[in-house]
Amino acid sequence: MRRLRVVQLIAGWLFVMGVVATLGAPAGAQGSSQPDTQDVADASCTAPAPHGLTDVPVGSYYDIAVGWLLEAGITQGTSPDKFSPSGKVTRAPMALFLWRAAGEPAPTGAHGFTDIPPNSSYETAVTWLIEQHITSGTSPGKYSPSNPVTRAQMATFLWRAAGEPAPTGAHGFTDIPPNSSYETAVTWLIEQHITSGTSPGKYSPSNPVTRAQMATFLWRSNCPPAPPISALAVGGSHSCAIKEDRTVSCSGRNTSGQLGNGTANQSLSPTPVTGLADVTTISAGLQTSCAVKSDGTAACWGYNASGQLGDGTLTQRLTPTPVAELTDVTAISAGTDHSCALSQSGTVSCWGANGNGQLGDNTLDGISTPKPVPGLSDVTAISVGDRFSCALTSGGTVFCWGYNVFGQLGNGTTDQKLTPAPVSGLSGVTAISAGAQHACAVKSDTTAVCWGDNSGRLGNGIIDRSSTPTAVSGLDNVKTISAGVKQSCAVKLDGTAVCWGSNAYGQVGDGTNEDRLTPQPVSGLTHADTIGTGSFHSCALKQDDTAVCWGANYNGQFGDGTNTSRLTPTPVFNV
Repeated sequence: MRRLRVVQLIAGWLFVMGVVATLGAPAGAQGSSQPDTQDVADASCTAPAPHGLTDVPVGSYYDIAVGWLLEAGITQGTSPDKFSPSGKVTRAPMALFLWRAAGEPAPTGAHGFTDIPPNSSYETAVTWLIEQHITSGTSPGKYSPSNPVTRAQMATFLWRAAGEPAPTGAHGFTDIPPNSSYETAVTWLIEQHITSGTSPGKYSPSNPVTRAQMATFLWRSNCPPAPPISALAVGGSHSCAIKEDRTVSCSGRNTSGQLGNGTANQSLSPTPVTGLADVTTISAGLQTSCAVKSDGTAACWGYNASGQLGDGTLTQRLTPTPVAELTDVTAISAGTDHSCALSQSGTVSCWGANGNGQLGDNTLDGISTPKPVPGLSDVTAISVGDRFSCALTSGGTVFCWGYNVFGQLGNGTTDQKLTPAPVSGLSGVTAISAGAQHACAVKSDTTAVCWGDNSGRLGNGIIDRSSTPTAVSGLDNVKTISAGVKQSCAVKLDGTAVCWGSNAYGQVGDGTNEDRLTPQPVSGLTHADTIGTGSFHSCALKQDDTAVCWGANYNGQFGDGTNTSRLTPTPVFNV
């Protein structure tokens, strides 16, 4: 079954704001994508170090696979700085690759082939393949080491090397003859997400295997792809994802129970949120997390000193607890010390701390259960920041309220507002995101604006604050946007991504630690769908339902099994 695609209603997260990630509808059937031309997250192996090969583009579908092959000692490339990804794989190196991937086991017999030179580099590998019944040669006494390997043969080799497991489904390809010698092998490859074919409904069994494809097949076979991710939410120093089965897993910092796994121990790998299922939307705040279920109810977990979990208490929760009185929720956003929810009717309720009017109820009184925000209707999206909140209406206008020392309400003043106030001169908005001390929006003309504290996070080429929306320099064709603590990021309609602002931890993703006052391309990132920003890390969910992160990872917030920070995107949530 093909993965579920993400529809993100509200871009953003940050050190404070909540990113709202929402589950969408099923996409196409198996085999509708281009398996050998897509990035797939490593599900059991840690991300390899940069390989330095000049003919392997960063972010290409085979980039990580080639890096893994090098680290595993399966290949050294064709020259010191070349891999030759388009080169055809013949049967001799194929034997070597498979044998090395298996750990170079010592065979005990003989191969019996007359065309294998004694003491050749691949003699032992071929002998092992014969003993393992992975191949029997091309004809009696012949192995044909110089013959190209086809995609049908590659499928058969990998399937036999795995022990000939029995697949349970169907492959869906029109160019695989029924009862062919490789039909079962190809079906197994599909079920294991090792490939999805060369085009819709096509496997191309007679095509020769390239070195890039070989690397990818081997990597995915040995480091199985992660289960597809339907939505991703980025918090302060943790991240959460909705999986294909609509359960949620989180990784990273967990001092307040924000991972929801019943402990307060950080985790470098994704751990399931206890007792949570049928989730459609998630949001990660500074030290809290929240989710919406398909029945319209909501649950939150983590830090609760200000009542931001909405359960009527101030008690910290290590597992999800229902938000009181909410039954028709479509979106939720968790911030620093308060949270807000959007109802199906277009109204908004908030709860938690209210010392700066962030609940929008015209008081400064905090509350631990949801309270409607008066005067708001026809709301289509919400985003919560650090002590302020914003809402987008169906008419494309934006209202914000709460803390405003840095002009983050966008109304031309620095006075806090206890009730929603319109953002000055802003119309035709399609997406919003509230950060720690600034906010951003996407307009219907696909340009972007930001306002509030700056130091580069507004992306307008200067460091001065702005209490009214200011255009992000040179940015157009914007699909979605996310405001973080001190950085902002956007996904463009072509699937590329850009970031700007503070870059001390590499959270801009351009391969440097240099702060950026204007948008910079995220290195090697293509086919991005949505994006989120945390305190010091940023993440993107890709169109193939895999995820990448970059920036700080000292708490394991990437979910890649390490605490290694990265200056460029690395596959995550891969366990």
